[in-house]
Amino acid sequence: MIDHLKKKIHEGFIIYEEYKWLINSYVLDFFTENHWSKLPDSWKTMKALSINEVAELLDHNRHSKTFLFPLSILALKKIFQDLNVSRIPIGNINPSCELVQNEKLMNMFWRSVKLKKRHEILIMSELCKEMASKSDCFYIVDIGSGLGHLSRMLAYGYNFEVCSIEAQYNLTKQAEVFSANFDRVYEKIYGLQKKIRLVNMRIEPDISNEEFLNLICSSFATHSKDFKFGIVGLHPCGDLGPTLIRLYNEIPNIKYINIAGCCYMKLSTIEFPYPGFPLSQYCREKKYELCYHSKEIACHAVENYIEKLLEGEYWKLRIHAYRATIEKILSEIEPGYKHIPLANVKYAKDLDFASYCKKATSKLLGDIINSDHIETEEIQDCLQQWNSVVIFYSFRLFFAPLIESLILHDRLLYMQEKGTNVDLIPAFDNRISPRMHVLQGFKD
Repeated sequence: MIDHLKKKIHEGFIIYEEYKWLINSYVLDFFTENHWSKLPDSWKTMKALSINEVAELLDHNRHSKTFLFPLSILALKKIFQDLNVSRIPIGNINPSCELVQNEKLMNMFWRSVKLKKRHEILIMSELCKEMASKSDCFYIVDIGSGLGHLSRMLAYGYNFEVCSIEAQYNLTKQAEVFSANFDRVYEKIYGLQKKIRLVNMRIEPDISNEEFLNLICSSFATHSKDFKFGIVGLHPCGDLGPTLIRLYNEIPNIKYINIAGCCYMKLSTIEFPYPGFPLSQYCREKKYELCYHSKEIACHAVENYIEKLLEGEYWKLRIHAYRATIEKILSEIEPGYKHIPLANVKYAKDLDFASYCKKATSKLLGDIINSDHIETEEIQDCLQQWNSVVIFYSFRLFFAPLIESLILHDRLLYMQEKGTNVDLIPAFDNRISPRMHVLQGFKD
């Protein structure tokens, strides 16, 4: 199993190195650096792809009925089917706790909780219950707990003893208020109180095993050296996820872990003492690295993008061409303006390029762009190429699942190297929660 995973990672990095220039390209430099000219000749034939054909390009399991993709694209699609982690959700995981059947309580529980978070909480709670039942350990630490919604579901819905750790003080205080309010209502109905232990602390990558274990034991008011608990992280940001995986592997007291990662672009590199990527000994020895832009593209919602295309919302993507065109204008006005941050502008069907320029630059640069800049034949030609900019962006997105797979496979391999029981579960609906995978570890 370990050798098979190493082979997948190795082959994935061969592809990454071949197309790294494309994956790490700024789409806003499309015109200034003439990105289209750098593409393989066979890929340039895709300049006139239709909306549906772009969607078919991005779906690694679909073949076009109207366009014959270049052989290299077809080969990559086939390779990705073998190398990439599955993005097919495992199916419905129905919550089994009594709490979710109480409409009054759940109306209060879900107040201010978005649908995406609700979906994730219900599924992650069930996964934690499975691990706790296996180990007969219902003590759990929710790290990066935010407003404490998952912690409350675990405590009130599944009878866990919960410690919530959150770095931001204001979130910890809000979680305290939410829990107190909910507890009052819960006690009136069931005659019971639940205590969630709230800790306002940032878990740094260099935290020692002893320091972490002492923190948890203190929170649960125990001095037992054999105290057992599980940890859960629902989309911990950047290096926090890898830090929790390391702590799980190195501290025998931690019986199980459920981690769903996010914000890959914030992962530290191999140059750091505790890198967020790579984690595994194999990848560190190979000195495998991913650039910031690669990790950033891995965070994109490919299925949602495909859905937008198929729903006919292709026109919304014209904003990519607007940004690339304004980059060309600004770089010609003043080379120092290259990649200068501009205001975000929401694209609408009636938004013309002149209005876009004004909204994007006025706060920072004033009305630096006028009609003389916009109405040149060269700039008008750029605006006419908006679909090519979108297709180039889609080429980058084509590799997004591969990059995420390299990150997830590295985590999986790291845990296998340590001899733990581990699984990578496509737990969430990828249209609701694009970072859909939960890394699940269990110690016998």
